[in-house]
Amino acid sequence: MADIKTEIQSIRDFVAPELPGATFKLQNMPDTYKAAELAIELVRSTTNTETASSYRIAQTYQLVYFGTSKLDCLAKMQAVERKLNDQLIIPLGSTARYMRIGSFSLSQSFKTETSGVYAVIGMLETEIRESRTQETYEPINNLEY
Repeated sequence: MADIKTEIQSIRDFVAPELPGATFKLQNMPDTYKAAELAIELVRSTTNTETASSYRIAQTYQLVYFGTSKLDCLAKMQAVERKLNDQLIIPLGSTARYMRIGSFSLSQSFKTETSGVYAVIGMLETEIRESRTQETYEPINNLEY
């Protein structure tokens, strides 16, 4: 079973090659913004039943990239967008589990309150499927006919 920390770290590991030199803030929006920084936060999580033995968790993550200009922000996030569109899944850590990529949308880039720093917001929709906890029974030790 995956946990939120692993999921956010997995998103960071997935997008990091597209943002060389960037620093990451995980579930922690900075008070002061710095260029070449990406903040990743869980915005929403919704659980839905799929079968009697499994459920689906639909999650929305916010990726905020801070850059030196509007064009810088869009160029960096366009590379992230391209990778997310090229792949179907994000591996979850070193497990054999994964997070399915739904959609990714970008906002218009904008100037922040911090002098010389701009930002763009990306919203990433994902899904994870989980097995319900099943009751376990003691195995039969002897079987006689």
